[in-house]
Amino acid sequence: MKSRMKNVLGRLFFHIFLQVALMALVPAHALAGDRKGFRTDVFGSQVTIKPGNPRSVTAWELGVDISEPPPEGSEIIPFGDIYLWRHPDSRHLFRAELSGVWDDVFRAGPGPGPFETVLTFNNFTIPFARSELVDGEELKTEELLWGYVRPGFGFGYRRQVYPGNQDNMLAADLMLEPGFLFFDRGSGTARNFIVPEDTFELRAHLQIRWDALRRNLLKLPQKGYAAGSDMVYGQRADWRDWGLNGAETASSGRNYFSLAGYFLAAGGVPWANSGRQFLVGALYGGYGHHLDRFSATRIGGGPNPLGEEYGSTCLPVLPGAAIDEFFPKHYVLATGEYRWQPVFFAALGLDASAAWLDRLRRRGAGIVDENGLLPAIGVRLTTGFFFDTRLQAAYNYNFSVVRHGSYGGHEVMINVSGKL
Repeated sequence: MKSRMKNVLGRLFFHIFLQVALMALVPAHALAGDRKGFRTDVFGSQVTIKPGNPRSVTAWELGVDISEPPPEGSEIIPFGDIYLWRHPDSRHLFRAELSGVWDDVFRAGPGPGPFETVLTFNNFTIPFARSELVDGEELKTEELLWGYVRPGFGFGYRRQVYPGNQDNMLAADLMLEPGFLFFDRGSGTARNFIVPEDTFELRAHLQIRWDALRRNLLKLPQKGYAAGSDMVYGQRADWRDWGLNGAETASSGRNYFSLAGYFLAAGGVPWANSGRQFLVGALYGGYGHHLDRFSATRIGGGPNPLGEEYGSTCLPVLPGAAIDEFFPKHYVLATGEYRWQPVFFAALGLDASAAWLDRLRRRGAGIVDENGLLPAIGVRLTTGFFFDTRLQAAYNYNFSVVRHGSYGGHEVMINVSGKL
């Protein structure tokens, strides 16, 4: 009798979970461009997902990134933002990620002929001093409170591409980005550390995006390609020698250049015809001249979009590292995922990554800049969840990050998102 009751309660709980989990997919995670809805049978239960409006999405995201052994000052890092997507037609696009201390806004509207006008806004204004990590330990003598506010404007070209969903686009935009960089000392900054001077900065930014990915109900890529690049030239108006005893010369940062690119491909497993197994591979690379900790691309752990969304596919993520742990002048990062989707509202992925980049190391002669290989493996679960949300939980292990004097670091990431 007890066994039968457990079975009944178990099946009841499963069906309740199934129905509530499916609600997380309506309409924010509806198939891009699908206005007909979706109906299927799952374990004898018929479920229907109503058509949504993927051209207008407002969503939230909250998560936590946990490292073990913990890098100094980065044991547990919470994150979250508000996501906005408005793409009513081919001539208008508005995309924004908003958290207050970090915001990324892009707006495109009609321009002359086939071209578009572009307005952007980016800011990084964390209100406390931070230290860079060197072999997992904070470099407190060079602690700084720093950030930037950077509006932008320009023009570009955009058109829809195959397979024809509303987020499948080819776009090229050239922007001028006048901005302001600010700096201040932290409580641990060494007395002989010269703080950089607040300065006006002007950047020219060429951005190219091509998204031809077909995504499923969970927004995971199943088939197609994505690629893009960013070319940035920057010039700072007021720039002087800075660092310990002015070791960082003004000439090595006043004018800088960076080039970054990526390519991502997704498709079914060649030897499996079930439609439930997929492979995703991505390659990222970047190179810069006269880059410093304020202008280099930040690479580290945290949520790995890996083709889930048009605007975030360009972000290189190194599993197992702390968020924003490295700021290399050059890097190559390859990542691959085998994904099994037993039911359409849940997917399990096995990941492998490897990055080659330059990073700061502690040696007998002091702190030096060295090239190194950082491989990592991981697993992640993505599923519709309770209360109209999507849950993503991931575990990663990086073999070459340094923690407490030894190689190897664990990362656990839990991320919940939902529509508003």
